[in-house]
Amino acid sequence: MIDLTHFQGKNIAVLGLGKSGFATAKALELSRVDYVAWDDNSNTRAKATAYGLTLEDLTNYDFKGTDYLVLSPGISHTLPTPHPIVVRAKQAGIEIINDVFLFKEAMKGKDIIAITGTNGKSTTTALIYHVLQARLTCQMGGNIGTALMELNSECDVTVAELSSYQTEITPNLNATGVVWLNITPDHIDRHGDIDGYIAAKARIFETELSAGIAVICIDDAHSQKIYEAVKNMGKWTVIPVSTKQILEGGVCIVDGDIFDKGVNVGTMHEAQRLKGTHNHQNAACAYAIARYIYSIQPQNILSQFQRFDGLAHRQFHVARIGNVDYINDSKATNAEATEKALQSYENIYWLAGGVAKDGGLLPLKPYLSTVQKVYLYGECALDYKMFLDGQSVTCEIFLNLEDAFQKAHTGAQEININATVLLSPAAASFDQYPNFEKRGEHFEECIKKTDV
Repeated sequence: MIDLTHFQGKNIAVLGLGKSGFATAKALELSRVDYVAWDDNSNTRAKATAYGLTLEDLTNYDFKGTDYLVLSPGISHTLPTPHPIVVRAKQAGIEIINDVFLFKEAMKGKDIIAITGTNGKSTTTALIYHVLQARLTCQMGGNIGTALMELNSECDVTVAELSSYQTEITPNLNATGVVWLNITPDHIDRHGDIDGYIAAKARIFETELSAGIAVICIDDAHSQKIYEAVKNMGKWTVIPVSTKQILEGGVCIVDGDIFDKGVNVGTMHEAQRLKGTHNHQNAACAYAIARYIYSIQPQNILSQFQRFDGLAHRQFHVARIGNVDYINDSKATNAEATEKALQSYENIYWLAGGVAKDGGLLPLKPYLSTVQKVYLYGECALDYKMFLDGQSVTCEIFLNLEDAFQKAHTGAQEININATVLLSPAAASFDQYPNFEKRGEHFEECIKKTDV
């Protein structure tokens, strides 16, 4: 756990006891910091009580004497509607913070490498950690796997994936290094519009220090503007990254070759788990962090790339049965993420559906030629079918993922050519699953039950 004794003498309220909130309350308890915690869910409160956490209903709580309200990422403080407890706290003049704020205050003097963007955050976080841990004492957490408060206070380097929900209320992160991957519209309901979404993420660059390294992929127009803005701040050494052009002053991977300041330093062809342009973007950013913050030699970085096993639920190769590959890309919760998968495979029997994001499948219109048939399920199935019918793509609706999988599996096995059964939902999971991980696990269970 993170040592929060730095906050002794403060009075802290915690709202939301999901993964990050629960870990925060535990860390405060163990650090003997005065706190109270609350969650609207009675089952979650029961778990917290069983652990021995101090609970108090914040609905009518007198915030007098409270220094901070620690907010879990899933709880809104502005749009679409602020939580009533947050409204009362703001009226009382209480500062709204999160576990990232507590973490960065507790870890002063240690390196934080922070990763954000719309797509590829988890893979890039894991890849940077994979490269660095071969030579340094490091850990990873945040929006990937382990809550920040469950990490080790003594570790020298923390690689942290941060979502817009986390960065939007984290002032002056003071990161040693920041990776900005890409921007496409996402979480618009929470941030109001694309500009609000970008502004929430851009807070990751706030710093009271100087000489940090900012690695920014400039392949989309929004990120190009961020690149220029961060350069103009004058506090960062800014390294541009691209998969579209060779940069004389940055890092790029073009057609599988890696260029560092215009010099070819190697190839990605042996990195089996990092295929495709999207993964080359992730790898170029990881290379820049490893090379320009920690001076790791190119050959050693590339060697670690080749040893990288990939992440579950992110274009993860589950099995090959006959001539058919089965790919778990459950993490693809929007069309832009699914686009990368449709470009990576051929003869695709595609499983899609769930809770649609803004824009639906429209961004995928140029990439449907690789699809043999689409197997739809979930809340957005009918809307997706209407779109696909308009693109002359064969599709069928099912009640659930398992039924859709069985039909896709049968269809792919019946053709006598190499094919791919691809779970890449282009939608959130919350209509039928608690998260994308459970959805991906169910897909893999379906594969294991096949009789082929």
